[in-house]
Amino acid sequence: MQQFDGQVALVTGGGAGIGRATCLRFASAGAAVVVAELNEETGAQTAADIVKAGGNSLFVQTDVSDESSVAAMVGAVTDAYGRIDILVNNAAIFVLKGIDATVDDWQQILGVNVIGTALVAKHAVPEMRKVGGGAIINLASISSFVAQPKCVTYNATKAAVANMTRCMALDLADDNIRVNAVCPGTVWTQIVERMTREAGLDRAAADVHPDFGGAHMIKRIAEPDEIAAAILFLASDDASFITAECLMVDGGYTAK
Repeated sequence: MQQFDGQVALVTGGGAGIGRATCLRFASAGAAVVVAELNEETGAQTAADIVKAGGNSLFVQTDVSDESSVAAMVGAVTDAYGRIDILVNNAAIFVLKGIDATVDDWQQILGVNVIGTALVAKHAVPEMRKVGGGAIINLASISSFVAQPKCVTYNATKAAVANMTRCMALDLADDNIRVNAVCPGTVWTQIVERMTREAGLDRAAADVHPDFGGAHMIKRIAEPDEIAAAILFLASDDASFITAECLMVDGGYTAK
């Protein structure tokens, strides 16, 4: 298992799902973990759970689509820890619309998924430069690369994150900052659980349903911790020669 003793990992959207699993994994590997989360209840709970388990964590309520909120969050991190070594841009929203999407729909999802990713990197990177480099992991998706019905808005933002990752990697290589993306398939998060429930499915049925787990070669839905494991790998020295990569963690979905 990778170790991150003495390092500070900043995870946006750390209150639930993949973000929470990532926070817990980093903490168990020795990192101080900053939970940057809009939802005060879930974000504070993740940080409290880390501290209860003997780890070091700070919760900062953050709206990644608001630059003043992002700047204040990074300031709180540097006040508390004096450094940022790892950034995981996980915060995202699901606005699943087709061509009927309104301007408000577009502004909402672009503000979080694309602009939010860029803003957090903008404010975190100067702190990473001060410590000689680090690693950024953006959360893209299989939706960055495939067409899905009535998902024009979401898939467009995730495609942007994938190419933003490559561009960031090029721009930051001389700063010794590696930038990669993880591209999950369908993951058993609260959102997916709600979607399967609305479709009248329990977990067992959802794992094999062609619209959910059955779309993967591995006939099931992923667990958040499986995605977190890939994130930690890309943040670690084991991935020291990997940058500008979009790592598929999709149970074979995109290879079919």
